[in-house]
Amino acid sequence: MNKQRDKIGALFSLELSAGQIAFGRKVNKEESVFFDFVTDTLSPESIAKAYESRVAFRIPVMKYAVTSGRWKIVDCSRPVGPELAQPGKYFMQDKLTGAFSIYQQGEISPCDRIDVEGLECAAVWEPEHVEDRLRDYFARKPNLWFEQLKPV
Repeated sequence: MNKQRDKIGALFSLELSAGQIAFGRKVNKEESVFFDFVTDTLSPESIAKAYESRVAFRIPVMKYAVTSGRWKIVDCSRPVGPELAQPGKYFMQDKLTGAFSIYQQGEISPCDRIDVEGLECAAVWEPEHVEDRLRDYFARKPNLWFEQLKPV
Protein backbone atom coordinates (compact mmCIF):
# COMPACT_ATOMS: atom_id res chain seq x y z
CA MET A 1 0.00 0.00 0.00
CA ASN A 2 1.19 3.52 -0.76
CA LYS A 3 2.07 5.03 2.63
CA GLN A 4 1.12 8.50 1.39
CA ARG A 5 -2.49 7.34 1.04
CA ASP A 6 -2.67 6.54 4.74
CA LYS A 7 -0.64 9.53 5.95
CA ILE A 8 -2.04 11.78 8.63
CA GLY A 9 -2.16 15.27 7.18
CA ALA A 10 -2.91 14.14 3.61
CA LEU A 11 -5.16 16.57 1.76
CA PHE A 12 -7.45 14.83 -0.70
CA SER A 13 -9.88 15.95 -3.37
CA LEU A 14 -13.37 14.56 -3.90
CA GLU A 15 -15.18 14.96 -7.18
CA LEU A 16 -18.78 15.90 -6.63
CA SER A 17 -21.28 16.66 -9.40
CA ALA A 18 -21.16 19.17 -12.24
CA GLY A 19 -17.36 19.43 -12.12
CA GLN A 20 -17.26 20.48 -8.47
CA ILE A 21 -14.22 19.51 -6.42
CA ALA A 22 -14.30 19.46 -2.63
CA PHE A 23 -11.48 18.79 -0.19
CA GLY A 24 -10.90 16.73 2.92
CA ARG A 25 -7.95 15.98 5.12
CA LYS A 26 -6.95 13.06 7.32
CA VAL A 27 -6.28 14.71 10.68
CA ASN A 28 -5.62 11.73 12.94
CA LYS A 29 -5.76 7.94 12.89
CA GLU A 30 -9.58 7.83 12.96
CA GLU A 31 -10.91 11.07 11.47
CA SER A 32 -11.01 13.32 8.45
CA VAL A 33 -12.25 16.87 8.15
CA PHE A 34 -14.07 18.29 5.15
CA PHE A 35 -13.73 21.92 4.20
CA ASP A 36 -16.26 24.64 3.48
CA PHE A 37 -14.76 25.17 0.04
CA VAL A 38 -15.64 23.90 -3.42
CA THR A 39 -14.00 24.71 -6.74
CA ASP A 40 -14.17 23.68 -10.37
CA THR A 41 -10.38 23.61 -10.84
CA LEU A 42 -7.73 21.59 -9.06
CA SER A 43 -4.73 23.91 -8.90
CA PRO A 44 -2.04 25.05 -6.45
CA GLU A 45 -4.30 28.04 -5.68
CA SER A 46 -7.34 25.88 -4.90
CA ILE A 47 -5.21 23.57 -2.73
CA ALA A 48 -3.92 26.58 -0.77
CA LYS A 49 -7.49 27.89 -0.40
CA ALA A 50 -8.68 24.50 0.91
CA TYR A 51 -6.08 24.61 3.69
CA GLU A 52 -7.25 28.11 4.64
CA SER A 53 -10.97 27.23 4.65
CA ARG A 54 -13.02 26.55 7.73
CA VAL A 55 -14.01 22.98 8.55
CA ALA A 56 -17.55 22.11 7.48
CA PHE A 57 -17.62 18.82 9.40
CA ARG A 58 -15.39 16.16 10.94
CA ILE A 59 -16.11 12.42 10.79
CA PRO A 60 -14.52 8.99 10.58
CA VAL A 61 -14.55 7.67 7.00
CA MET A 62 -13.95 4.21 5.55
CA LYS A 63 -10.22 3.95 4.84
CA TYR A 64 -10.75 2.65 1.31
CA ALA A 65 -12.13 6.03 0.18
CA VAL A 66 -8.52 7.19 -0.10
CA THR A 67 -6.56 3.93 -0.31
CA SER A 68 -8.63 2.78 -3.32
CA GLY A 69 -7.91 6.02 -5.16
CA ARG A 70 -11.57 7.11 -5.18
CA TRP A 71 -10.43 10.29 -3.45
CA LYS A 72 -7.13 11.63 -4.76
CA ILE A 73 -4.28 12.73 -2.51
CA VAL A 74 -3.32 16.22 -3.72
CA ASP A 75 -0.86 17.32 -1.02
CA CYS A 76 0.97 16.02 2.04
CA SER A 77 3.28 18.95 2.69
CA ARG A 78 1.67 20.52 5.76
CA PRO A 79 1.61 19.13 9.28
CA VAL A 80 -1.72 18.91 11.06
CA GLY A 81 -2.04 21.59 13.73
CA PRO A 82 -2.96 20.63 17.29
CA GLU A 83 -6.51 22.01 16.96
CA LEU A 84 -7.27 19.61 14.09
CA ALA A 85 -5.27 16.67 15.46
CA GLN A 86 -7.28 16.60 18.70
CA PRO A 87 -9.77 13.71 18.45
CA GLY A 88 -13.41 14.70 18.17
CA LYS A 89 -16.25 13.59 20.41
CA TYR A 90 -19.20 11.62 19.05
CA PHE A 91 -22.46 10.49 20.58
CA MET A 92 -23.83 6.98 20.86
CA GLN A 93 -27.43 6.08 21.66
CA ASP A 94 -28.61 2.66 22.80
CA LYS A 95 -31.47 1.66 20.47
CA LEU A 96 -33.27 -0.29 23.22
CA THR A 97 -32.95 1.97 26.25
CA GLY A 98 -32.34 5.34 24.56
CA ALA A 99 -29.37 5.94 26.88
CA PHE A 100 -26.62 8.21 25.59
CA SER A 101 -22.84 7.92 25.72
CA ILE A 102 -19.97 9.97 24.38
CA TYR A 103 -17.23 8.26 22.36
CA GLN A 104 -13.78 9.80 22.01
CA GLN A 105 -10.88 7.82 20.57
CA GLY A 106 -11.87 4.47 22.04
CA GLU A 107 -13.20 5.79 25.35
CA ILE A 108 -16.95 5.62 26.06
CA SER A 109 -18.59 7.63 28.85
CA PRO A 110 -22.29 7.67 29.80
CA CYS A 111 -23.94 11.07 29.51
CA ASP A 112 -27.28 12.89 29.39
CA ARG A 113 -29.21 13.93 26.27
CA ILE A 114 -28.12 17.54 26.66
CA ASP A 115 -24.44 16.50 26.51
CA VAL A 116 -24.80 15.19 22.95
CA GLU A 117 -26.20 18.41 21.47
CA GLY A 118 -24.09 19.41 18.49
CA LEU A 119 -22.15 16.13 18.36
CA GLU A 120 -22.00 13.82 15.36
CA CYS A 121 -23.12 10.22 15.71
CA ALA A 122 -20.32 7.68 16.26
CA ALA A 123 -20.35 6.14 12.79
CA VAL A 124 -17.81 5.41 10.09
CA TRP A 125 -19.04 6.96 6.85
CA GLU A 126 -18.99 5.38 3.39
CA PRO A 127 -17.32 7.62 0.77
CA GLU A 128 -20.47 7.95 -1.36
CA HIS A 129 -22.43 9.14 1.70
CA VAL A 130 -19.76 11.75 2.42
CA GLU A 131 -20.00 12.91 -1.20
CA ASP A 132 -23.81 13.14 -0.88
CA ARG A 133 -23.42 15.08 2.34
CA LEU A 134 -21.00 17.53 0.73
CA ARG A 135 -23.29 18.05 -2.28
CA ASP A 136 -26.16 18.80 0.10
CA TYR A 137 -23.95 21.00 2.27
CA PHE A 138 -22.97 23.20 -0.67
CA ALA A 139 -26.58 23.22 -1.94
CA ARG A 140 -27.66 24.26 1.58
CA LYS A 141 -30.16 21.45 1.97
CA PRO A 142 -30.61 18.73 4.60
CA ASN A 143 -28.72 15.50 4.09
CA LEU A 144 -30.58 12.21 4.40
CA TRP A 145 -27.63 10.31 5.91
CA PHE A 146 -26.86 12.97 8.51
CA GLU A 147 -30.55 13.34 9.45
CA GLN A 148 -30.91 9.57 9.98
CA LEU A 149 -28.05 9.62 12.46
CA LYS A 150 -29.42 12.36 14.71
CA PRO A 151 -30.26 11.50 18.32
CA VAL A 152 -33.89 10.65 19.09
